[in-house]
Amino acid sequence: MQQVQIITERLASLSYRFAKENGIYIFPVDIVLNNKVIKDDNDKSATEFLRMLTTTENIPTTAVPPLKEMMNEFLKATRTLNNAIYISASSKLSGIFNAGQKVAERLKNNGKLIKVFDSSTVVSMEGMYAYWANKLAKEGKDIDEILNELIHIRDNRRIVEYGVLETLKYLEKGGRIGKAKAWLANLFSFKPIITAKDGVLEPIAKVRTDNQGLEKVLELIKEDIKRIKPKEIEIMYDYGISDKYVREIVNPSIQKEFCVRVISFNQISTTIACHMGPELWGIALHYIG
Repeated sequence: MQQVQIITERLASLSYRFAKENGIYIFPVDIVLNNKVIKDDNDKSATEFLRMLTTTENIPTTAVPPLKEMMNEFLKATRTLNNAIYISASSKLSGIFNAGQKVAERLKNNGKLIKVFDSSTVVSMEGMYAYWANKLAKEGKDIDEILNELIHIRDNRRIVEYGVLETLKYLEKGGRIGKAKAWLANLFSFKPIITAKDGVLEPIAKVRTDNQGLEKVLELIKEDIKRIKPKEIEIMYDYGISDKYVREIVNPSIQKEFCVRVISFNQISTTIACHMGPELWGIALHYIG
């Protein structure tokens, strides 16, 4: 019997439909455009927003939901189960981790035991943590068993993601450019490939085309497999407005090279689009065993 509810936010880029089908509770993160707050609270509005973002000159900002709002979301999530794990975006990239901790502490008075897990990442790499935690919860694992497994996966880099960006301008505007700052001057005609490591986003290669990016990602996956020697591989795909390329080019290439189980195709959240651009595509991999 399931004892633990899994919670995450839309920074994980799981669709509301996927989350509902799998019993994961997901809540939106606010976007501010022209002093107007936009809620990323349904899949249709996210698609429309990404299309709009390709034409607007103003890059929206993002904001952590107010504590009261997050508290209400956590209470909704735990209506039937008093124990929960909140899978949070990286504490080094967003203040939502600290907000989650504050909410969890306050809800102890409501009889709720909510533990906050720092995924040290965003996008479908975070979503993969939520998916796996939910799988363990459905198997009847208790809150500490699930949390310990998540920590083991994170500390041993068993879940990784490689993303291909069209540009670094969104990360620059959002102040999350990190080690990629030195690349700005010579990235006019290049696409950066990034990954999450130690809680921050790092550039690891640069290419001129999406197909070159795919070739490099395939190389990186081969290096991972050689290092880890997994028994199984699960993957999630990320895309902004590049759904067709991911489904028709990237996925067949991955399937041809590796034996993998595809969990989902995830359109990036509006918040992620604001920070990384709507043209982003990527692959999150869980190396099992």
